[in-house]
Amino acid sequence: MPKGYVYFAMAFSVGVELLNLRLRARLARRAAPVKLRRQLPGEGPFDGTAP
Repeated sequence: MPKGYVYFAMAFSVGVELLNLRLRARLARRAAPVKLRRQLPGEGPFDGTAP
């Protein structure tokens, strides 16, 4: 198999991954933040009330 084919495949995959990174970063900036409820007194992750 010629080296050119391998190098082209590697360069193509790097290009696709760069596009994916840019797209995901753009979508993450545009997405609304997750709204969490206020933690109540006496409720916490280590007191046995968390699911």
